[in-house]
Amino acid sequence: STQSTGTKAWRRITCMADHASLQQTIDNLHSWAVRNRMIFHPGKCRALTISPRSLLVQDISSVKFNLFSVLPFFKYFYSLDGVDLDYVDMQKYLGLLITHDLGWSSHSDYIISQMTYKFNLLRRTCYFLTNSSYKRTLYLSMVRSFIEHCNCIWNNIGLVKLYKLEGLQKRIIKWIRNEPLVSYSNTNYFHHLKDLNILPIKELFIYNDLRLFYKIINNLVPLPLPHFITLVGASSVKYSTRGKSAIQEGLDYTTLKDSLNIKTHSALSGSFFHRTRTLR
Repeated sequence: STQSTGTKAWRRITCMADHASLQQTIDNLHSWAVRNRMIFHPGKCRALTISPRSLLVQDISSVKFNLFSVLPFFKYFYSLDGVDLDYVDMQKYLGLLITHDLGWSSHSDYIISQMTYKFNLLRRTCYFLTNSSYKRTLYLSMVRSFIEHCNCIWNNIGLVKLYKLEGLQKRIIKWIRNEPLVSYSNTNYFHHLKDLNILPIKELFIYNDLRLFYKIINNLVPLPLPHFITLVGASSVKYSTRGKSAIQEGLDYTTLKDSLNIKTHSALSGSFFHRTRTLR
């Protein structure tokens, strides 16, 4: 028989009925696998509860707020083929480390460790290489590719992690240029990046965010805008001048309106759509 991998089942849990529905979905998946001569290995299946604490606390005034959802000892348990599934605080999915609070600190630490490992491997195995062009190609394909993977999702990592990534790239630029012992100022570092046609980490994140956002609003990818972001025609937008004259069609671009209240939805303040929409 063939083992089933990569299967995910999820549901928003607010009451026992939701729990029973998700358990029924797991049972249906197991029955489907048996009919098709496949198996789900219970020992390799995990349960992960995603519930940002800040979001839960700020929804207390809501009618749908569930007091038990903020109690650390309250969990619904699930089983597969009679075997209880273990709970985890973090699970890897499609190359991303998904945590129980939707934070990306653990994933960024994983990215930094993997990049450091690959870079040290390159230094040891390619010690004879002096051509900067070849080294640049190796860096982009074997090391920087870790950053490129789904960074529109996880790049809201804070300044500390961003400085670590930038510092690691600075070390690699020195290796590419055969100057491992030379100290670079920020000006020299950015100048060398420009010569090598490599973006700084922060600018790479911004560029990828804007590129994906452009594809979304122009329907180039099957991903819709969220309900709190709407397109606003040029005729409805005012200049920030004393005259408050309307923008004329053909002279200015359509803009976006964000109705998300960050004070009550702080967990979404670093999300892709709100973060990209507010880029300056």
